[in-house]
This record gives sequence, structure tokens and C-alpha cells, in this order.
Amino acid sequence: MVKIMSALLVEQGFIFSQVDSRTLDFSNESELNVEFLKKILNESNCCHEWQGSLLIVEDTLWNESEWLALCAVPGRGRTEMCGYFDEEDNVSLAMLDLYISGLVRQLNRLGCMTIMSCDGEGERRPNIVFATENDTERAALLMVEVELKHRVKLARKTIVILKERKELLSFVSLLNELPENLSAISTEHLERTMFENVVEELLEIPGVSGYESIIRNHVMKKLATLTDKMTVDDYGNILAEVTFGRACREPSLTILLNSHLDVVDEIEAGREILKCGPVWTSSSGILGADDRAGVGVILHTLKQLQQMEFRAPVKVKIAFTVEEEVGLCGAKSVSSEFLEDIHAALVVDRRGRGDVVTGTRGIDFCDELFGEMLALIGNLGDDENRWEPTLGGSSDTRIWAQQGIQSVNLSVGYQYEHTSREELNLDDAFATANLLKKVFLHLDLLKSALSGIRRATPNTDERLRRNGRKSVSAAS
Repeated sequence: MVKIMSALLVEQGFIFSQVDSRTLDFSNESELNVEFLKKILNESNCCHEWQGSLLIVEDTLWNESEWLALCAVPGRGRTEMCGYFDEEDNVSLAMLDLYISGLVRQLNRLGCMTIMSCDGEGERRPNIVFATENDTERAALLMVEVELKHRVKLARKTIVILKERKELLSFVSLLNELPENLSAISTEHLERTMFENVVEELLEIPGVSGYESIIRNHVMKKLATLTDKMTVDDYGNILAEVTFGRACREPSLTILLNSHLDVVDEIEAGREILKCGPVWTSSSGILGADDRAGVGVILHTLKQLQQMEFRAPVKVKIAFTVEEEVGLCGAKSVSSEFLEDIHAALVVDRRGRGDVVTGTRGIDFCDELFGEMLALIGNLGDDENRWEPTLGGSSDTRIWAQQGIQSVNLSVGYQYEHTSREELNLDDAFATANLLKKVFLHLDLLKSALSGIRRATPNTDERLRRNGRKSVSAAS
């Protein structure tokens, strides 16, 4: 593969600025790394010239394989204790493994301190060890942003990258596109910023009921690196699953996360999203937060789960349904096979803030204990006590409840849906994302509620109840 010289230099971790197509400025690179680059170029056939910190190259197109061979100097990365970075001591690229040097350097640039790295040498998974847990969490957020699949071992301050080492090079350029000022943003603020970016992107994509193909393709692309399996059923729903925790044991708990892809009216072309603090509105027509905000919360949650360590495996199923706004049509078509092992369903499609909707118009979505437990988990560590069980309107939650699944619908911060006055409070939407994160941090509490409900419901009666509800669903 042929690439321009600047792209190859970025992949190896060199820091420079582009003066013109032939001139690169290395004034911000360490003298140690400039000497390393000079050594590589002197052993090549590249016609080049140094003028102080400026590198002028005649041949801007290079064969990547030949370039990597030049960079693989003897002894490179042999200690593996490579990549320590702080404000006074820039990393020595000569000490970094060939395929991970650029990745480490970009993470350093964006505020993550590293102390060790290894590209796996083609025999095991690449990994990076960080200076602190905060650096580890921050790096995981950045990897999620560029869709680099990984596994976090927070107690060890380590990220294992679930890619072959040669694949790492393509992610370096994506990290290089992230702005330098991210390094000055706290990890908490970085997480919020990335959440808002996901939601804003979703709000710009059309997808009125029955015409969800564009938004479906967009969401599927996001899910590709976040799930183990994904399919689109005959009706057009996205159905996916992912298991977290030790793979040697079968999950004892399966949770469904659900929101819908369609909007009630088409998003008007050329409209602007108006932002007044945390409150967003549309300059014309609907905003589309019902239920793009819910989709954003679930995508963000799946990213968060990539960073968590689980003592026991848990399976997460995801249903992004279509045609919810015209009668829950997509949810009604989801197969019983997909739903049969689900213990609890968390739907993100409720207006306002703080509602844990447990039923509607004489229909219970869940047992009282389940709704109370969700509110309790959401309010842990929160003096505001935002979350409270309540009754609400119809949603896909009704369909999951008809299958005998303990189900709730959670507020996600939008108001005045289906009108041109629609608004979305990002503080409230982010609070819902934090509730879902708390659920997975406190799965023992959720399991205790489900166990209590099972003990109070004889097994035979529960099976009959499930079968009866499937019949109701099929007839509806």
C-alpha cells in the first residue's frame, strides 16, 4: 500500500506540523526522536534535506511495507517498559514496538500517561499499561471514540486491544484528528462531550416511521464494534447482543436495552439545533429527541460497559425498533426466540426527568419491587433523589411486559415531543445514561429484586403467565 510520508510519520508517532506538501516542521518533537528519524531516513533511498527543524522530502509517496521495514530497527521495543510520558520527558519512539508507537504517542498527546506497551509481536493481543486508573479510563473513552475495540482491566491500569497489531496503524490517524485541546478537558467532561456528540449526530439523521434505513445503517455502524452479534430482522429492527465478563461461564442474567429508531415527522432539511445551555431545540419542525436521545443513551452505555470489569458474566441484548410511533409495530414483530432468555428490559423512551414508568392504563410493566429497585439504584450517591416509579403512557415497554419480562421505561429528558416546541435537556439525558451505568455497577441489587419476584411467583404460574402474554401479543 502506498501512503504519503506525513501519514506514515503519524503512524509511527512522530510529532510535527505540515508547512506545505514537501515540508514538515519538527520543532515540537524531541531531539531524541528527531535523531531517530534521521537515522531511518539516512538508511533509505529517500531524497531529503534538513534545514534546522524543517524536513524537506522530495518523494512524498512511500510503500508502507518498505517504510515499516526501515522503522524496524534492531532492538526496537525490546524492554517493553516503554512509553512513559509526562510534561518533562517525552517518550522515546525507538523504545516503542513498531505497530503500537503511534497509538501510544497519540494517547500521550491527548492527556493519557503510559508506562508500558507491547504490540503483541504477532503472538498475543496488543496492550498498554497506564500510570493511573484515570488515565486508563480516559484512554478507553478515546478508543471508543475512534471505534477501536478493546477490553479494560482497570485494577491493573491496562487496556488490551482486540485487534491484530497491523490493524493498529489505521486507528492512529483517527486519534490524530482529535483536537489537541481535549488534553485539557477532565475525563468526566470528556465523557459528557462525547455523549453530546453522539446525540447531536443522531438528531441530524432522517428516519420517519417506515423509512428508517439511513438511521438504521448509521446505528449499525456504531454497534459493529460494541456488540458480539447483530442482525436486522424481517421487519427492520436492529437486534444485537454482547456478553461482558468471563466467557468461561454462561451468563445468569440477560438485560434488554431498547429504544426506537423512527421519529414521528421527518426532520426538516437545513434546520439548526439551537443550544441554550443544556437545553436543545430545533429552529424548525421537530427536534427528533423522541427517541434519538434514547438511542444515544444506549450507544453511550454500551461504550461505558466496554470499560467495566464484571465479576460474573452478563448478557446484554439490544433492540432498536422501527415504527414505534405508528403502533409499536417493530416491537410486536420481534421474535420470541430473541426475547426468551431476557430477565429485565430497560426502555429509554420517556419524556421528562426522573420517571421510572412501571405501567400504563391498568397494565403493569413490572412488579412493584422491580420499579422500586431501579429507582433506588438510580438514586445511589445522588442527594437529589431524581428517580421515582410512576405510571406513564404506551411504548415498546408494553410489548416486552406482555412477554413476562420485568420492564420499565426511563425518562430521557425530552419535552413537548411531536411538536415544533420539542426540546431536550442534555443534563437529564446524561443522568439517564448514568442510571444505566449504575444498574450494571450494582447488578447484585438488580438480581436480588428479580430473585425476590421469582420466589413470590410459583414457576408454573410464571410459565403460564408468560405463555398467556405471548398470546396477547400475537393477537394485538
